[in-house]
Amino acid sequence: MQRHRGLRAGSRQRRRRLLPKTPPAMKVLIAGCGFVGERVADLLHAAGHEVIGLTHSPESAARLATVKPWRTESCDISNSADVLALAARLSASSIDTVIHCASSSRGGAEMYQSVYVDGMRHLTQAFPAAFPLYTSSTSVYPQVNGETIDETSFADPDRDTGRLLREAENIALNAKGAVARLAGIYGPGRSFVLKNLLEGKAAIEGNHGQGRILNQIHADDAASALVHLVTQRLTGIYNIVDDAQMTQRQCVERLCSIFGVKVPGTREPDPNRKRGWSHKRVSNTKLHATGWAPRYASYFDALRDDPDLASSILDLVQTSGETPPSRQPNILLIGLMGSGKTTVGRIVAQMIGFQIVDTDHLIADTVGKSIPEIFATEGEAAFRQHESAALRSLLGKRGCVIATGGGIVTQPRNLAILRHLGYIVWLDADPERLARRTAMNTNRPLLNGEENPKAKLERLLNERKPLYKSLADLRIKTAELTPQETAYGVMESARVFFARRQKIESVS
Repeated sequence: MQRHRGLRAGSRQRRRRLLPKTPPAMKVLIAGCGFVGERVADLLHAAGHEVIGLTHSPESAARLATVKPWRTESCDISNSADVLALAARLSASSIDTVIHCASSSRGGAEMYQSVYVDGMRHLTQAFPAAFPLYTSSTSVYPQVNGETIDETSFADPDRDTGRLLREAENIALNAKGAVARLAGIYGPGRSFVLKNLLEGKAAIEGNHGQGRILNQIHADDAASALVHLVTQRLTGIYNIVDDAQMTQRQCVERLCSIFGVKVPGTREPDPNRKRGWSHKRVSNTKLHATGWAPRYASYFDALRDDPDLASSILDLVQTSGETPPSRQPNILLIGLMGSGKTTVGRIVAQMIGFQIVDTDHLIADTVGKSIPEIFATEGEAAFRQHESAALRSLLGKRGCVIATGGGIVTQPRNLAILRHLGYIVWLDADPERLARRTAMNTNRPLLNGEENPKAKLERLLNERKPLYKSLADLRIKTAELTPQETAYGVMESARVFFARRQKIESVS
């Protein structure tokens, strides 16, 4: 028995030795605090590391300093004297890690040389004791036959920009550092695939009408991968890409189904693409083997679960003014609690053969709790997150009358999705009438508490009225109308709206 206990003790000791150690706090210099670099800085700071973020201009550094808890400095990394002066100010030997995330600002070969090659060289020379990480691109793989590519695959691009990326990579590798080859980066406010599709600018390029394979990575996952590499001190080359590569056609056809737009046509690959046209499937197996995994395994996982991705791109398209934003064949009812949205919605749905969807019911069914239970156990902030998720789940729905919660307009991320989902009618009623309608309803958690219900409704209406007004295609004052009369007004106005829109779209 003693021998058995000893064996178990030895096994426990071996398991403890195999567990990853918590990395010590580092002092990290991040050159470039843009779409990915800023996220990297936030993650490292949250993990207890000392972060110094570099921007090219003093104005950018000052702006970041007002909103970020980590230190910011301005430095032109393409200028050797600037970098050496920075190293002197920071005490170069105190810097444990240098991450090159700077952007070429869409410049050509000359900018690639100065920002990527010269910048990486200056950083490694000025901070020779630091672990260097260079963020490169999967565009260095020039393959065009749909091959599966890993870090050992041929990577000798024929364009100057690609060759300069490889030169910058070698500087990091020769300094015993790491290279992160990032796939196409997307995230809130940035998704060229979806934005171009919604603006009517998309096309499926080559590959017999299937288009090239899209290799993508969410900005949050790109940042977490970079943090993983530097905290674990992983040297060598790593591909940073999600788990679900797909062809352009596979991607856009699914997006067209969700957003109700036409599948774009085909065209020949653009020979003038800055980094060339390629068609390959990039593998992330090596990075996975180190213990990293993406939060968003695919683009469509992010579209479903990132609370701001779809809404931010819809908002860009709706506010750009370049093309009429898409509107789906649904009717949405907005307004304060008690305004009759569910009752009127049911009548409208019966009149025209639509499905009725109540977002509060959808939330309760998904979460498995009543609305009052969600408010009581999770709070209003959590309820609003559930509400936004329920609204996103309606993307792709058509032929519905959607009765929304009274506070759905209070979340900015919901507004663009509401506009996209269909024709919006605001059912307006005075607070005194609403208070009478809701007096006996115990399913209104916002009316619980010490504040008089009528006073609470007056306050909510004052807060939300500008939002209702800005969203609504039609406002109906329901005080002197029966639910049937209100429903008829909703139905007729929606019919006219969609008939006019169809005529405009057929001409364009």
